[in-house]
Order: sequence, then C-alpha cells, then structure tokens
Amino acid sequence: MDFRALEYFVAAADAGSFTKAAEQLSVAQPSLSEGIRKLEREFRTPLFHRAGRRVVLSEAGKVLLVSARRILREAEDAELAMVALRGLRGGRVSVSAPPSLSAEPLARIIGAFRRQYPAVTIAMEPAEDGALAAQAVIDARCEIALTDRPVNSPDLRGHVIASNEVVLVLPPGSRPGARGGVALTDLDGTAFLSSMPGTKTRALLDEAMQASKGARVAVETPHRDAIVPLILAGVGAAFLTRAVAAEAGRRGAVVVPLRPARRYDVLLAHRDRPLTSAAQAFLACALDRGQWAAEPGSPSFKGGEESHTVEA
Repeated sequence: MDFRALEYFVAAADAGSFTKAAEQLSVAQPSLSEGIRKLEREFRTPLFHRAGRRVVLSEAGKVLLVSARRILREAEDAELAMVALRGLRGGRVSVSAPPSLSAEPLARIIGAFRRQYPAVTIAMEPAEDGALAAQAVIDARCEIALTDRPVNSPDLRGHVIASNEVVLVLPPGSRPGARGGVALTDLDGTAFLSSMPGTKTRALLDEAMQASKGARVAVETPHRDAIVPLILAGVGAAFLTRAVAAEAGRRGAVVVPLRPARRYDVLLAHRDRPLTSAAQAFLACALDRGQWAAEPGSPSFKGGEESHTVEA
C-alpha cells in the first residue's frame, strides 16, 4: 500500500476537496487525484462521491478513513521512535485536551516535560470536551489525551492524574448567604453564565436550575474565555473549576465552595499499545509526583495511580 496515496486520501477527506487537499499538501492536484485513483483501483471500489468541486466519502471511504489515520500515525510513530533512539534529541508528542484542562493541569505537565526534553515538540490538538479528546486518540489523530470523563472504549488505557473541584464564582461584592459553602438549593433566582451543553460545568448548572427556583441562564456563550470577564462585569455567576476560579478571585470575584463538594477525576488516556519513546517520556512525566508540583487553586495531584482500562 502506498503511504503517500493514503496521505492524499486523508487530506481530501478532511478538506472535502481535491483542490484544497493538494494546496494543503503542496502537491499538484493531478498527482493527488492519481494517488486516490490508485487506491480505488487497489480496493476495487470508489472512495469518494464527486459533487462538482466537492467530494464526499463513500461508505467504503468512511471505513478506510479510520484505518488510514491509524496506519499513517503508526508510520509516524515508527519514524519518531527512530529519532527517540538518539536520546530524545527531537521528536514530537501530540496531545488533545478540552479547554478546561488545557490550562490546568496540561500546561503544568508540558512545562515539566519541556524542562527535561527541550528538543521534543508538543502538538496540542483542540477538543470541545473530554470525550472528543479521547476520541482523537482512538482515531489516531493524537497519542495522548486529557479527559474529564470516562470513555467507553477497550482501545484506551487511562491513568487518573488529578482531581478537579468545581466551585461557584459570583460577581464582585456578592454576599453569599450560606457559610461553609452553598448547596444547589440555595441558588434561587441566581442569574448564570454558561458554556455550551456538553461540559461538566454545564451539566452542574442544569442540575442547579432544577434544584433552585428561578435560577436561569443569563448568557450562554461558546467563548469560555469570556466567562470570567462577564462575572467581573456583574453579569452573572458561573460554576468553574478551582484553578480558573482562583484567578477570578484574585481579580475580585467571590469564590464559594459547593456543599457537598463537587469533584471529578482527570485522566490521561492513550492507546492500549506501545507508545513512542517521546510519548512514553511524556506519560512518565505526567505520572511523576515530583515533576509538576501543585499550587494553590490547582487540581489535586494523584499521579502514580495504577493504570486501568477507561470504561463508562
């Protein structure tokens, strides 16, 4: 099988166009088209449906895409493994994480890793939530994922590395009535800021609106970076992780713990197969208690726990 033809096929599937795929790969479009036709002849089936300048995967193409991503990833892994034999004086680790985990704990882990292996490049693959981050590993788009939820896949191995706490963050000058924390039933009439559905904090907000009379969403935004500025502007309250809430508190917001406390585990997930040396080093760094020391407001570190299959 021609690896270059597989690369053309994956690029065309992602771009939805032979022209755009050729531009992205800096190759002539006739060469890309011929490579894909070669695959179609080899598999004796069309891989795309042509619709003008656009292309759409056929059923056979959809099946091949999953395998093609894995084959190309494994080829890259093999190349990087050879680089790793030279003492990690190069190479690359691809990591996927949702925004809520990219700052903490991922940034701290990357910082510790880079201090040890400055020549290794870290490629961060964005994901809307933890489930999609784990799916990126299953699809071979990256090697390692940080996720905040279980993933129902026997193809993954997981390691619990931290525990995040969710707290209530109120505008400056707010006076929460309860001492020692607030219950969801204490939030009657509260106006909330919310991220889009699918996140841990949004699920908690939905629960709070059921438990409290008059609690409502004042602003729903896909821009998570806007949540803290909106709180500081007095627009509403929000449920945030302890690390994000600590920064909001330093800027004047009122941070209140929940009663009972709401926590969830942060897992590092990877495919259930040997990793490249660079990815293995990244995993070891993430699990080493001394590599990334916790700071006030950061997730509780739980490195070194026994690995397990990540299941629902």
